[in-house]
Amino acid sequence: MHKSVVAIIACSLLIPMGACRRQQAPLTPAPPEWLDTAVQDQAKQAAPGAGQVGDIYKGTAFKEGDHTDWQLTLEGGQCYFFSGAGDQTVEELFLYLWDPGGSRVATERGKSPRTILSYCTPSTTPGLYKLQAKVEEGHGHYAVGIFSKAAPTPAPAPAPAPAAKGPDLGKVVDDMAKATAPEAERVGEHFSGEADKTDWYVALETGKCYWFIGAGEEDVKELWLYLWDPAEKRITVNKS
Repeated sequence: MHKSVVAIIACSLLIPMGACRRQQAPLTPAPPEWLDTAVQDQAKQAAPGAGQVGDIYKGTAFKEGDHTDWQLTLEGGQCYFFSGAGDQTVEELFLYLWDPGGSRVATERGKSPRTILSYCTPSTTPGLYKLQAKVEEGHGHYAVGIFSKAAPTPAPAPAPAPAAKGPDLGKVVDDMAKATAPEAERVGEHFSGEADKTDWYVALETGKCYWFIGAGEEDVKELWLYLWDPAEKRITVNKS
């Protein structure tokens, strides 16, 4: 009698456990016709003005985790929108994109059967990309359409601020000359230099007095002037 009771209890426990397992809805033989329309309508809302590239791709997931890979040639400098839609038995649809170098550059893990992935290809990286659609939850048919439009033109970089102008050294020199030698006239143009030292050769006339006047910018702390005669003998120096 005791053995019979145990057998009855065991059978009664098995019945509700089997009833609680989720029954997978049957897979339709062909994808529903409205999948294409769902893909296109979703793209129009997400990317107005984008045009469809090629045909719509189709895939089927017989169980959770099934996926399909496609190889796509994408142009550089374009923004692409990958619009995915699953049928009534697909619960979550994921989209992934890899660049020609094999690096995954975009991911969209949708929480519904409708998913859109966007990516703008660098102008320097056209080529063969890999697109993957994966049914993470559920099973069934799905479709993915590709839409593109030109990437927005980047705003031009702001023009660099003009360099701050230093003092007009030529005017400074001329003003110093007027104060030092009011009746003297400047001979030729101003000499200028930017190195630690600069040499110039000048022709001087006999019987005249010359003033060699120099001025530096604010960063110049000391400015020295030397004069050599035609025999290369230094005849005067001023260290200021």
